[in-house]
Amino acid sequence: MTEAHPGAMNDSRESRSRWILYAPGVLALFPYLAYHGLFARLFWFGDDIDQVDLIDRIGLWRWMWTFYGENFVPLFKLFWGSCVFSFHGSYDAMIAVIWLNHALNVTLLGRLMRTCSFSWTAVLFAQVVFGITSTTIENLAFSVEWAVVLSATFMLLALIGVFRSPFSRLSIAWVSASALAFVKGVLTGPLTAFASFWQAGSDPKQRLGRRFVFAALYLLPSIAVGGLIAMFVDANHRHMAGHGAEATLYGIWYYCLNPLFCLFAVKSWGWHTVVVLGLIKIALISWATLRSRGNQRALFIVFVLFDLGNAVLLGVGRYNFGLKMAVSSRYQYASLIGFLPFAAFGLSYALARLPVLPAIRNLFFSALLASIVFLFCRQWRVEITQWSGWRGVEPRRILLVESAPGPYSVPGFPGFPTQRAKELIAKYNLH
Repeated sequence: MTEAHPGAMNDSRESRSRWILYAPGVLALFPYLAYHGLFARLFWFGDDIDQVDLIDRIGLWRWMWTFYGENFVPLFKLFWGSCVFSFHGSYDAMIAVIWLNHALNVTLLGRLMRTCSFSWTAVLFAQVVFGITSTTIENLAFSVEWAVVLSATFMLLALIGVFRSPFSRLSIAWVSASALAFVKGVLTGPLTAFASFWQAGSDPKQRLGRRFVFAALYLLPSIAVGGLIAMFVDANHRHMAGHGAEATLYGIWYYCLNPLFCLFAVKSWGWHTVVVLGLIKIALISWATLRSRGNQRALFIVFVLFDLGNAVLLGVGRYNFGLKMAVSSRYQYASLIGFLPFAAFGLSYALARLPVLPAIRNLFFSALLASIVFLFCRQWRVEITQWSGWRGVEPRRILLVESAPGPYSVPGFPGFPTQRAKELIAKYNLH
């Protein structure tokens, strides 16, 4: 009998164990399923109705190619608009799709970390926290925020492809999709180009010219979309004169406070909070990056650049919204992706050095994950109860029940005519 090659056995074992990655993805759906009655109360709100109005006025195809705020997101608009028609106006179905996409992202984050040789302890911790935390409620309970979740999907797919092969033609498509799904997707190109250079640089046989060609191909979609936004969108980047300090301050607050401020429900506010949380975050990131090797370090650098890139974009785009907006729920999704691998690496490092039997260590880790799931799910009930009130019960009352609401009473969009909203609700069966 021919003896199996050890490497082949390891590959086979790793292939079978990949199924473990799907478990946290499925678990991530639990808050939505457990509190579906509350999620079902959600209703079309603010920008939701505004976008339906634009589709009605100019048609789906033309609407796809218009700018959405400071975003040029035709791919997201194609998906979102198609769902409006396919689901016959069901908001519950729109939210269900976002949650399924989120579950996919939880799986993809785990797959990316495993591709970069992170331990199962680190992978599962990052997946469970990312999947279950209620700090991402705005991304998962507001249909137009699907853009954030969708763009993250394509970013994770692009990075997985590049870390497997630095010259991945499919990753070029994923980079393009990320950039066309949300404005922050323009960061995917530079991140993928860096990861490609890192990967190819570890192999002396890879020609420098080919590395530059693929880096340029990864960058091109981001440059194209970023250029369109810079040239044709009249947003804050056109009016930065005299606001550099405000933009820098906003970026610092965003970077230092997220995601720890929301994740630990910190109550204090001010510079002392920024400094303390910022030092904790920077110390952990620095330690993990210096301690890591190979693809782990490359991924850490990618996520540092991703987090800093988000800080810069938000500093420019939102400096005039007030510093408290820096910790908005809508910004937590990207921040968690950029930070959790560091926290997970630190936890796995500490657990591996506990002077106890492996069985006890595994039992402790399992209890930790169970506690996180329990506490986060309880928090979800609190959050979605409040959210479904002002984002669901109240809009339904104003737009469907109240006989004589004010002429501009559309929740989330005070300047939108109430009568026009009622017409759209009837025409597209929005429910």
